Amino acid sequence: MFILSGFAFASWASRIPQVRDALELSPRSLGLVLLAIAVGSVSSMPLAGVVIGWLGTARTVAFMAVVAAIGLATAAIGYRVGVLPVVVGLFLLGVGNGTWDVAMNVEGSAVEQGLQRAIMPRFHAGFSVGTVAGALVGSAMVALGVSATAHLLSVALIVVVVGPLATREFLAGDRRSTEHPEPRNPHPLQAWKEPRTLLIGAFVFAAAFTEGTGNDWLGVAVIDGYGAPAALGALTFAVFLAAMTVGRWFGPRFLDRYGRVRTVRVLGVIALGGLVLVAYGTTLPVAMAGAALWGLGTALGFRSA
Repeated sequence: MFILSGFAFASWASRIPQVRDALELSPRSLGLVLLAIAVGSVSSMPLAGVVIGWLGTARTVAFMAVVAAIGLATAAIGYRVGVLPVVVGLFLLGVGNGTWDVAMNVEGSAVEQGLQRAIMPRFHAGFSVGTVAGALVGSAMVALGVSATAHLLSVALIVVVVGPLATREFLAGDRRSTEHPEPRNPHPLQAWKEPRTLLIGAFVFAAAFTEGTGNDWLGVAVIDGYGAPAALGALTFAVFLAAMTVGRWFGPRFLDRYGRVRTVRVLGVIALGGLVLVAYGTTLPVAMAGAALWGLGTALGFRSA
């Protein structure tokens, strides 16, 4: 499910330049359209715990995968009509992906506890593997002249079929919230009175902002700023995601050896260097090298919080 989530998201991201061109959006208008995904995610995540407690992780992931697929299909067809259907589709994609992400991490944590060894970074690397696959397939679809509609509808169909099937193998105890109720917790807003909570939130915001900018804008930036063909724009996005995958797969050993603070500081400098190369580079190979450093530098942001 981690791989499938990454594949679905990157498939959409790889086709952003074509959707932008079809709708004739300015950078500002495109930014507002893409904001719909974030609005959907932010709207759904605070309620994810309630939904998981009600349905269990398996049914939550299965249901939200279908919601995300409906959103993807709506955007795939809607961009031929106008902006509004795309906004609605991306909002649904954000809603589905947001709660899906929380639920599969809850399940992953339960698996990790059952195995009694660290495995979560590998799950997150699986998400990155999915994003690389989605970006590479997107690049191939652009190169072959396959329309964004046909491409994204196919991805939506894969999500609808594979998602519910995969959740059948989730742990049988995913209804543990009702069988073994947890003690009543204090009001959720109480945690935000604790300074460390605010600092962690600021750190995660910075990590999400840096990674999200690459996801949404890297392909467009390479095409517009370097005059690259659309296929190479998608390929540069794939380089960014591949570097992130490498960082997530091998990063835990550096966290254990050098500590989280030192590792994150070094990776922050690496990400900044990559951003500078993409923004101020003069050739496409330099931009692609910058994309690799950018992806590597952002690999462990959420995993270190």
